[in-house]
Amino acid sequence: MTTPAQHDRDLAQGRVARLKQDLRDGLATPPGDVEAMDELVATAHRLLDAEVAFDEARRRLADAELESRHAATQRAVVWFAAAPVLVPLVAGALVLFEVRSPVWLLLLVPLFGAGAWIGFAPVRRSGAVIRERTRAAWTGSLTALVLVLALIPWSGAVVCTILAALGAAGTIALLWRESRIP
Repeated sequence: MTTPAQHDRDLAQGRVARLKQDLRDGLATPPGDVEAMDELVATAHRLLDAEVAFDEARRRLADAELESRHAATQRAVVWFAAAPVLVPLVAGALVLFEVRSPVWLLLLVPLFGAGAWIGFAPVRRSGAVIRERTRAAWTGSLTALVLVLALIPWSGAVVCTILAALGAAGTIALLWRESRIP
């Protein structure tokens, strides 16, 4: 199923191709009189107009595709933000009830802030911004998963803690890069 923007682009592309073929056919043999030459000139003008319309249709299609990606990203990042927000909240409760040391707050607060930014900050309509927000959302979710593994007392908790700290730093770095995109 094609969208209206795709349909408009296809129609404009077909018209350009048809006019180019008409112009080639007319130039295959030299025009014999002034009327034939005037017809070729008129075809060339119609071709220029059709190419402008085709460029405009392509731009509208690109805008429609970007809008579709933008809407999908805005919906998805809310779900992706759940883990980087909720896991630090639960871990913060563990710190509050003295199950974990307050040093964990150095990791929990930045991850919580990044999760809140991922979920609630507006996503601008730019392909680069959409890509960076999606990367940050994935990184934040994976960091929250590693943080859960770090909070469980087992032999690999130290490695998971280091990975969670690196993941939180990576998530914040991706969000910073997104904010720097014009």
